Amino acid sequence: MKQIELLEMKELNRLELLETKGGNPILVGLGVLTTMISLGKATDQAGEWFMQGWNNPK
Repeated sequence: MKQIELLEMKELNRLELLETKGGNPILVGLGVLTTMISLGKATDQAGEWFMQGWNNPK
């Protein structure tokens, strides 16, 4: 307990943990944007592979 007091740390109870909020909302937006871009690129690549197979059957 002395270690916590020396480091000026505070122990949170369950209610305080539930109410604690933080983080940067910009990071969430960047994550969503990155996911959308990568899914779009994957869909585009799959479409290209499909069209190559459709136009050049073996």
